[in-house]
Amino acid sequence: MIRWLQGGLASLALFVTAAPTHAAQVCAWMDETVGEDDYHELALWLEADDEIEFYYKIKGEGLSSEGMKAHSPSSGTFFLRPKTPDKPWGFGSTLSPPGDIDVVIELRAKPRDIFSDEETPLLASFTFRRHVPEGETQAPKAFATRQCSVLAAP
Repeated sequence: MIRWLQGGLASLALFVTAAPTHAAQVCAWMDETVGEDDYHELALWLEADDEIEFYYKIKGEGLSSEGMKAHSPSSGTFFLRPKTPDKPWGFGSTLSPPGDIDVVIELRAKPRDIFSDEETPLLASFTFRRHVPEGETQAPKAFATRQCSVLAAP
C-alpha cells in the first residue's frame, strides 16, 4: 500500500513539474458603426487562447466633440472561454464631427471582494483612440485591428 502511494505521489509530482507554464494571450478589438444622425456605436470584443477570469475596467474620455462628452465607464468580472470571442461592453452616442473617440479597457486580477475599492494588479491594457474628422459618415476599420497582449502575472 505504501509503495502504491509513493508511486502515485511520484507520478503526480512528475506531472505537475512537467506541465507547461502558459500565460494566456488576450486580444481586444472594437466594432464601430456610424448610423443616422452621426450615431456612433461601439462594441468591445475580447478573445483569449486559454480559459481566464478577470476584472475589467472601461476608462478613457469616451466620445467627445465641441461642447459634448458621452461615455459609459463600467467595470465587472468577466470570464472568457478559449478561442471564443465575447463582448463585455458596448456603447452608443451621437457624435457630430469633428470629435474624438477615446476608450481604454484594463484587465485586472479578479478581486477577492467585489465590493472592495482596492486596486488589483493590472494584467493588460488596450487603448482605442482616434480623431473623427469633419464630414465622416462611415467609420474606418481602425478599431477592428486586433491588439494582443500576454497577460502579466498577478
